Amino acid sequence: MARRDDMVVTAELAQTIREDTWSGIRIRIVSPSAGAIDANWFGFSQYGVFNERHRAPSARDGGGELTRYNADFLLVLDGIDARRLRDAVAEYTAAFAPPPAPEFTVAAHLGALFSMARRLDHLGSVASQTLAGRAFAHAEVLRDVAGEIYFDLLPLTGERQAADSAPVAVAEWPAALRQLRTALIAVADCADEGEHPGRGDVFRAHAATLDGIDHEITADLAADRAAAEGARASAAMSASPAAGAASGTARSGAGPTPFASAPGRAADRGRR
Repeated sequence: MARRDDMVVTAELAQTIREDTWSGIRIRIVSPSAGAIDANWFGFSQYGVFNERHRAPSARDGGGELTRYNADFLLVLDGIDARRLRDAVAEYTAAFAPPPAPEFTVAAHLGALFSMARRLDHLGSVASQTLAGRAFAHAEVLRDVAGEIYFDLLPLTGERQAADSAPVAVAEWPAALRQLRTALIAVADCADEGEHPGRGDVFRAHAATLDGIDHEITADLAADRAAAEGARASAAMSASPAAGAASGTARSGAGPTPFASAPGRAADRGRR
């Protein structure tokens, strides 16, 4: 239950016709003076809440329903991805009450940066060439940036902790960075208009930093794809005995390919 302006928003598990079986979340909008205003249902399956890797083999509807029998399989820390459902609920409730202040939106999205950093650490451990060999460097930069943004938000939000341990897929990184950048720009505009003069430039600088990280990661992902395509082409050529002999001769004089330099921000740690 949460109070939004002059409305009360409640969320509860939506039970199906079967006992101890829930298919989603039911959101209700209630006016303290006028009573119930509206209600809507948001399904687990519709918004891909449960991570496919952790679905129980016996889960009804492919993990779209939660029961007391499959709860141990579905309700695990890295088995739930509620971001799409959360965004849909936020869009729905915004029609009845104003959305939270942008600084709280930024705080809620900071967990995505830490999730990305953990994923990059994992990729760097199991595949050192991933992201042009700079996965660890990118992870370090993301943690630094997330920490800086958190401390700069404290004067606006007060002490609070926002965590989101849901895994972030490689394909989703650009979107997560751009959403956070958009929210930071909104915070900057509000800071200029509110009681925090001069703070707007701080958050615009963070947005610019995220722009740079976005460009670096995008470029490294493109380099990874190019390297993979080159490897496939070499494999196809080596299928021919004559081509294989020629490529072997060419490789004998080639040295190891050096990694690209670490992201520029890694060298700037501690200067801000």
